[in-house]
Parts: sequence; structure tokens; C-alpha cells
Amino acid sequence: MAIVTTRRRFAVTMLALIVVAATATVVTWAIRRSDEPSKPSSHVALCRQAQLQPAIEQGGGFQTGYASGYTFLILNVGPNACELRGYPYEIIFSTVGGESFKVTTTHQPTTMFAQPEARRVVLAPLGVASFGLSYVNVQTVPSTVTPDCLARYVDFRLPARSSSLYSEEFAVNIDLCAIGHRAEVTPVEGRSIPLA
Repeated sequence: MAIVTTRRRFAVTMLALIVVAATATVVTWAIRRSDEPSKPSSHVALCRQAQLQPAIEQGGGFQTGYASGYTFLILNVGPNACELRGYPYEIIFSTVGGESFKVTTTHQPTTMFAQPEARRVVLAPLGVASFGLSYVNVQTVPSTVTPDCLARYVDFRLPARSSSLYSEEFAVNIDLCAIGHRAEVTPVEGRSIPLA
């Protein structure tokens, strides 16, 4: 009887050690996994332009040699999560009368915005993303305000499905002659303010 009890105790002890070891492994794995950024589901569809509501947050200014610009917010007003990746495209600067200007847009960092790599951004319902539009004044004084220089509107399309059917237009006040007809655009980022 004593031999059976000893074997039983030994078996219970071994089982307890195995359970403790397994639990410690699972806990360690869970802690390690919680420190890693969560990966969005790969089953999220590309955002449709109709479910995105853009807004302009801030901008303007004139300071020679330093970047000024505007931050654009993008809100997912749809009922489902969706994804965006890349840069806004077809950015058009225009006058009050609707005439467009020739402006070169590139993807270089400025003192206002960094230029991170374009990444997949998953927007939950009511999730916010953003992108930045910046420019550097190359003149020491503002140019004379003429129709050839003053952009009052900017139009753009987001990297989304059906974006060719929509044009988002916002009021701006940019002296294009002072900035050398050049602006920088950041990729869409999963934050309310693009990286500075």
C-alpha cells in the first residue's frame, strides 16, 4: 500500500510540474505577444471613397526657409473597417475661378512633416488617418498677389476604391510663386497628425 501511495504522489507531483511548466510557457508567450504591435486582419477590404470623410485641420503661414502646410484628416464613416495604403494623388491647386496651376508634388521630408514609408493603414469605424501637404517659401518677402500665384483651393483623391468619382476640395491660401510651384505630400498614416 505504501508503494502505491508513493507512486501516486510521484505521478501527481510530475503532473503538477508539467502543468506549471506549460502554464509558465503560455504566460511567457502571452507577455511577449502583447509587447508586439497588433497585426491587422488581412481580410479587411480596401476603403471605398464614399465611406471616407476628409477634413482640413490646420495650415498656412509664411516663413522663409521653413515649411508651412496643411494637415488633412480622414475619418472612416462606414460601418466596417477598411484599409488605405499610399499617397493621395491627383493633387490640383486652383484659383477662385477654377483655373488650375502647374505644381510639382514630391515625397521629401520637410521641417513640418517627416516622410515615412507608405504602409497599410487599417481604419476601424470612426478611425482617423491623416496626411500632410507642406511647402517651403523660397522668397524673402511674399510675392505680389496676382492670379498667376495665388492658389485658393486644393483638390485631391485618396488611395481608395471609386476615388475617380470623387474630388475632395478644400480652401487654402498659398502663394505658389513664393514656394516655387513645389509642394511635398506625405503618405496616409494611421494617426491624427502626420509624423513631424
